[in-house]
Amino acid sequence: MLIAIVNDYKIFDTEYKAELYQLMIERSAEESTRELKELAINKLIDACLLKEESQKYNFQIDEQEVHHCFLDIQNQYLSSEEFLQIISKFSLTPEKLIENIRNNLCIKQFIRIHFLEKIKIDNTQIREYYQRHKNNFIIPEEIRLYHILISGKDPYTFQKIDELSRRLYQNYDFCKLAKDYSDCPSSVKGGDLGYFPRGRILKELEKIAFTIPIGETAGPIKTRFGYHFIKLIDKRKARIPEFKEIKYALKKQLKKLMAELELLKFVRSRRSKAHITIHYEYL
Repeated sequence: MLIAIVNDYKIFDTEYKAELYQLMIERSAEESTRELKELAINKLIDACLLKEESQKYNFQIDEQEVHHCFLDIQNQYLSSEEFLQIISKFSLTPEKLIENIRNNLCIKQFIRIHFLEKIKIDNTQIREYYQRHKNNFIIPEEIRLYHILISGKDPYTFQKIDELSRRLYQNYDFCKLAKDYSDCPSSVKGGDLGYFPRGRILKELEKIAFTIPIGETAGPIKTRFGYHFIKLIDKRKARIPEFKEIKYALKKQLKKLMAELELLKFVRSRRSKAHITIHYEYL
């Protein structure tokens, strides 16, 4: 079934369904809405126009990267059978999916070379961008924890908890105890979980970790994973980072924004000159 025509290129329902399927994966959507359908066909039209341009250049696509992208999609499913069953609902085959991946990588290469790499930004522009948006760069409150987990999977669980409680009360070295007792992978680092904001650890631990004083320990705290002991090592208040701290990240972000704006202008220009027909009744 013919869905759209872009210049001399015909978009059939198989290609449209493949794009719709990809969008549903990205959006974690279980159903295809009217909005997603229209977005899918418009993305395909833009891709057709960019593909026309990219094919004017002899880009070499890394087939290993194509393979990795394909595996990334396939690994989202429990089995190869489930993967094949799902993509078949969208009239897709693995070969067609690989072809789409290859085309997308070609377009990305075109965008990188002809837009992203051509954007030049000086320090003045970066600093002005920082001053205008600095409140968007706030680093939230963070803490640094040492952690011990007793998973409770052996008959000596409560004996271990008693020993740990006693030794922590006697000010034994927390890191050494973590290496000797903890079932958490962080045990190899002495239980060090590093710095993190709220929302990164179990709620039962977070509630206590963000309230105890620096240097204090707490536990045992029961969760579905077992019994935990924690020690608060440091606490950082929420703050706006200095310009020098995020200068290079800002440069990268600003280049991306400017490149996207130029790309949008380019696509709009190509759309205005292209012959486009969309059969909305088939979406």
